Amino acid sequence: MKTRIIFMVLLFSSLTTSAVWAQDDEWRVDLDTWIWAMGIEGDIGARGLTSSVDATFFDVLDASDSLIGLAGRLEIGKGKWAGFVDGAYNKIGVDNATGSLGIAKVDVTIEQAVVDFGLMYRLMDKPSDQGSRRNNTLDVYAGARYQSLDIELDPATLPTRDHSQNWIDPIIGLKTTIPLSERFYLLAWGDIGGFGVASDFTWATTAILGYDFTLFSRSATVFGGYRAIGTDYTDGSGANKFTWDATLHGPILGLTIKF
Repeated sequence: MKTRIIFMVLLFSSLTTSAVWAQDDEWRVDLDTWIWAMGIEGDIGARGLTSSVDATFFDVLDASDSLIGLAGRLEIGKGKWAGFVDGAYNKIGVDNATGSLGIAKVDVTIEQAVVDFGLMYRLMDKPSDQGSRRNNTLDVYAGARYQSLDIELDPATLPTRDHSQNWIDPIIGLKTTIPLSERFYLLAWGDIGGFGVASDFTWATTAILGYDFTLFSRSATVFGGYRAIGTDYTDGSGANKFTWDATLHGPILGLTIKF
């Protein structure tokens, strides 16, 4: 069953550790990690061959001999300012995608690293009317997105094509926390970028629903949500053309324990 059992165990045991100091004049630190069960859709090209991919998480799970989707976020702040690093790594495969030039079957293997980093400024921080220990917050942020890709296209009737590429784009975005009750809350952030600097356009969005509770005398949160990252990037031409006009998307699931 390849990596199905191992991956599903990891998916449901994703652990996030977090240490937060709420006072405005003190340092605060958030460290989050989760497992990302992703699908992919879009056009992917290497060495002049382009393949159209539309695969759910279960398609990817069935095709991948080695399936990894790990992500995390670190925020360190003081007062209204904070810095962040948000990273993801995945290695996935898709079988029998549609290729260009009438090629019916192309096996696709993708190894990707994405790292966002930058600064945030808190525009709003108000106590909740829901009796929650969390505040209503709104942050604006600006920074950059670094992407590194190794793509292998294996057509049924042609030699394998592979290509490695990395680039960096500017991004701007918003992040918000909305308490729903004493224990439930929403957390979401999203951004846009590229603007022709490297990519024509890139975007990302993440939204989660969390539930605060006590686990073994410690504050904890279980959460689930959805994450997507899309990029429209091309480089080169002819036999050296690289294409990444694709969106990675899927649910995330994790558990937070605060120390």
